[in-house]
Amino acid sequence: MKELSDEALLNEVRRRMSLSEKTILEQQDMLQEMQRLNARLEQSEALKSHFISNIKNEINNPLASILALTQTIVEKQSSLPADVQRNLKLIYNEAYALDFQMTNIMTAAEIEAGQVTPQWVEVGVSQVLEQVIQSFETIREKKGVPVRVLGDAQVQFVTDGRYFRIILANLVSNAIKFSNGNDAVVITLRTTDGQLVISITNAGSDIPQEDVARIFDRFTQLDTGTVKKYQGHGLGLSVIRSLVELLDGSIAVTTQTPGVTFTVILPVKAGEEGFSALLGGDGSEILFDEAF
Repeated sequence: MKELSDEALLNEVRRRMSLSEKTILEQQDMLQEMQRLNARLEQSEALKSHFISNIKNEINNPLASILALTQTIVEKQSSLPADVQRNLKLIYNEAYALDFQMTNIMTAAEIEAGQVTPQWVEVGVSQVLEQVIQSFETIREKKGVPVRVLGDAQVQFVTDGRYFRIILANLVSNAIKFSNGNDAVVITLRTTDGQLVISITNAGSDIPQEDVARIFDRFTQLDTGTVKKYQGHGLGLSVIRSLVELLDGSIAVTTQTPGVTFTVILPVKAGEEGFSALLGGDGSEILFDEAF
């Protein structure tokens, strides 16, 4: 092997040092570019968060006012002509439907932006459930769908009240929407091993087994025809799954012919009062087929 002269060795060292310096400079340039991109991303996320917050306020506040005012007028002004009361009720129902859809859209945006943080409070399951069922009174009456709530134990448990209500509202809304007329939606409540189990069953269209895995994907609707039979944006189930997981729970779907059962399991972080009697404490059944 030919030995290199001192000068040749020195030149090789200089060459390699030059390459190393070039590599270091390139890495520094890449690091600076990554820092600039990160700063832009942070700015973009801040703008997105600000935008979502502003949009929520700009839309939610007027909607809340419309809902509150129309409900107050309908409840307190019984002397109004029947057609006026009917129109006021229609305004309320349409405003509520819009509010429900906007809640899903905003919640999905908050989830996407990583802005969902549970606010733990003590929640009564039966109270929230009754409010949710009542809020869908018009669509229930229109389709002739009764809602039966079965259970023998009420839980005063610690969870995020707002997210829990959104979960229940979407489940009940879907069950009513996809039910056949006059077939009851059945909601079963039970507790087991420190968990609250809520099952909601409707006897409408079943879900093909091959589609079960994708129904929780955002914007997914199995009814994809030009003229859709069912309204919606395909957000409800994806929002449900994200919020259930946020609350350390799980959701499963069982399809049968006819109908579908969604089962949500949430941990019972019991408050001081723990369990108390639900539905009269005697396992009685509440049948919501009449107006509240």
